[in-house]
Amino acid sequence: MNYWQVAAGEGARDYSSVFLQYGVMLIGAGDPGHYFEKKAYYKGHRDWRAQVVRFAERVSKDDLVILKRPSGRQWRILAVGRVTGDYEYLQQFDDVEGWDLQHCRRVQWVCPSGTKLIKGLSRGTFIGVNSKEAIDAAQKLLEEGRTQETRVIPPVAPALSDEDLVESLIENGLRPADSERVVETIWRVRLLGRWYAHHGQDLSEDETRTFLVIPLLLALGWSEQRIKVEWRNIDIALFEEVYKRGSAPCMIIECKRMGEGLRYAEGQAKKYAELYPMCSRLVVSDGLCYRLYEREDNSWVWKGYMNLLKLKDRHPYDAHIEGATHLFIRLMPK
Repeated sequence: MNYWQVAAGEGARDYSSVFLQYGVMLIGAGDPGHYFEKKAYYKGHRDWRAQVVRFAERVSKDDLVILKRPSGRQWRILAVGRVTGDYEYLQQFDDVEGWDLQHCRRVQWVCPSGTKLIKGLSRGTFIGVNSKEAIDAAQKLLEEGRTQETRVIPPVAPALSDEDLVESLIENGLRPADSERVVETIWRVRLLGRWYAHHGQDLSEDETRTFLVIPLLLALGWSEQRIKVEWRNIDIALFEEVYKRGSAPCMIIECKRMGEGLRYAEGQAKKYAELYPMCSRLVVSDGLCYRLYEREDNSWVWKGYMNLLKLKDRHPYDAHIEGATHLFIRLMPK
């Protein structure tokens, strides 16, 4: 039996909940394709070679895996699990918070009852464990922890073409004359977003907002007079009418740097919205990926998700969350 450690994001990017909910461990980069169909490609790639080869070829059933997060000079064990299946390539996970993580192994996870910190692990997405301290801690947690219940992975979400998207927007009020501008803006944001992904190491939230998010809002029909930027600490505030002093926003958009993930921006946006009971929509975005929350009674409910690089008619792996069409419609001005 081998012992492994796997990371589920870093910094503000955390998709460990996906691992636990669906009983999987995932790594990227997966967009190049199935490992055993593209073996020569993966083995020849300097950045991905070690972890993907290791993940696909060297893991065996019943191997033990530690799901980790850094915590100062120690590591927090989020769960320990046993591998239950062979290598799989699952297209459902081509977009996990914007990351392509289709390389999959099924795992039965066991979670600790409280916070568990250890030493002996190391940085890296997927590598072996040699520390006796870490192995002993994992074995103990496996015996004493709580077995995680898992959800069924849904079928692959259908892709959505730009043409189908625009037709739906026209049906919901977009002027046909503006449809070409929307498509052109989507393509321009995609091209710039791809460039930032490779060259934008110092990309700021201000640049995300200015060059990626606001152009899309303008294309969808928002006028500059209904948009306030950095308004009362809110990145973007949108208003039902032309802004006047004392107006309250109908939608709040919180912008994050590309690659940071969107999960933790939700709380910040909700805090701002507490002051504005008439605000019905919250959006968090890194310029390419968007999460939509809608007010229901006194709570906010996650309703939509989209990735401009991979438009789908629903969330990639959560069938209860709407996709790009719903999110674009809710982004449009009324």
